[in-house]
Amino acid sequence: MTSFTTAEEGPGPEAGGGGSTEDHSPTPRKLSGRILSCKNCQRRKIRCNKVVPCANCVKVHDERVGRFVDAHIWVALNEEIQNMKDIIEHDEPDGVFPQEEQPSNSASISGVPSPTPSERPELDPVQTFKLWQIFLERVNPLIKIIHAPTVQPIIVAASADITSVSLDQQALLYSMFALAVMSLKKDEMVGILGDDQTKEQVLQGFLRGVSMTLVKFDFLRRYNMVVLQALVHTLIILMGQCNKHGSWVLCGSLIRIAVSMGYHRDGTQLGLAPFETEMRRRIWWQILTYDTKLSLDCGFKHNCLPTDFDTKQPLNLNDADLFTEATRDLVHREGPTEMAFVLVMHRVAAYLLDEEARQVVEASTLGHGGPDGPEINAASMERNRVLVRGLEMDLIDIERRFLNPVVSNAHAAALGIRPHLIARLYDMMRPMQESTDWGIDIFSPRDNLFKLVLTLCENANDAFDPMDRWAFAWFARLHFNFEHLTSLSTFLYQRPTDSMADRGWAVLESMYARHSLLYNLKLKAPATQAQFALKAYAQRERALGRTGQIVETPEFIMRLRNMIGGHILTC
Repeated sequence: MTSFTTAEEGPGPEAGGGGSTEDHSPTPRKLSGRILSCKNCQRRKIRCNKVVPCANCVKVHDERVGRFVDAHIWVALNEEIQNMKDIIEHDEPDGVFPQEEQPSNSASISGVPSPTPSERPELDPVQTFKLWQIFLERVNPLIKIIHAPTVQPIIVAASADITSVSLDQQALLYSMFALAVMSLKKDEMVGILGDDQTKEQVLQGFLRGVSMTLVKFDFLRRYNMVVLQALVHTLIILMGQCNKHGSWVLCGSLIRIAVSMGYHRDGTQLGLAPFETEMRRRIWWQILTYDTKLSLDCGFKHNCLPTDFDTKQPLNLNDADLFTEATRDLVHREGPTEMAFVLVMHRVAAYLLDEEARQVVEASTLGHGGPDGPEINAASMERNRVLVRGLEMDLIDIERRFLNPVVSNAHAAALGIRPHLIARLYDMMRPMQESTDWGIDIFSPRDNLFKLVLTLCENANDAFDPMDRWAFAWFARLHFNFEHLTSLSTFLYQRPTDSMADRGWAVLESMYARHSLLYNLKLKAPATQAQFALKAYAQRERALGRTGQIVETPEFIMRLRNMIGGHILTC
């Protein structure tokens, strides 16, 4: 049977590189939508020159860019964020929020600077092999979309002259080198790439290399497996730079390309060879995993995936088990392999695809089922409990059969996912009146939403240290969410002093110590968050002062005041 791979080029074995053997065909989703706060829309309409036309009312984040969300939790959180902006803008009529960053002129990849021929990155052979080794040790174990044995010869050829390999392969190499750089700590940069460029400059250079080579390759018409791999890597890089919406847009393009190549159909249905079938499974499920995450992060109930895909989850196999010339069907290997981490992530993604389960969690979090709120469908709630129990049992089975923490850091990292995830899912699914915090810290749906945001920030923060020890801090940063942080600051403004507020300020202090991007106030998101944090801390100082309490001002607050100007938000 013919493969639906590309209009002009079919994917070959040049590059490549799974989960359980079960088929996964999600049930069709019903289209539903909800647009943010009518009241906020009308209140800001006078100041807005442009809105997004929709059937209901719309929510506009800023004066020029309208963003739609339809997940109920994000509707509530965005209203909290907008209310906080209104408070700050009322206190400072001239406005202190920076405008949205101007989009790059690049028409090729969202968020990647425009390529110019003079900006082609150059590496000597030693640097090339160092970055390749770092990619294999720190990045590849958590992604697994390339087949290292078939990429190795490309690395060897490119180490002498990168233009000696094809343009699509150049793009793949640049994307891998960029991910390797993203995984480096600052003090490691000098020993590998010298001290004449910063980490960010090197990273942007490699992204330009990806963009330049893909444009020259004409990737929107000549896409193949190698192009998909390079684009998935680029998507991850943009996520690591907190370019969430750019990542989401790029992911949509990725899905369209993958579907046009038939990746939503299992290779066994298309008569493809075992190697290509397995590589396509790895790539498809990685795209699926990131699209599901980005849909959640961006406030959408629906992702871009076709509802009838039948691509099986990839197998538990090492790259050494895959041969380009193989003719016999591949089967699961029992015991630990290189696929440990993605086995777990793919199973989690399969659960998150269930829209009804996500809606039940949202309803519980927002206080539905309480005395003053709408009822939660009991059958849906029980169905979600069954799904979570099934997820938990499957993850335990994966751990028992395929994971061993002494094998590698990736195995150790994979073993840390289930306990926190399952506990959080059960907690989010529990009606707020049944929470142990009810009547102590939780008195209303808004308090419950505060608790959710606080818990999300704490979990993301707690995951950083172990991932950093295993050299996977770059992956932990992918889950950093500015909207969670700004939402947390809005709740702290309204609730300046109690046990949850103390926890909130502790996690903010820790995050500012770990994420240098939070101090880049030239960017809109960190600048907005900084002003939210300063406004909230000024409220906390006043509340503490009224009770005669004296606390030491956190170092990050003093630094932000110096950067922005204390008079702006602390009066």
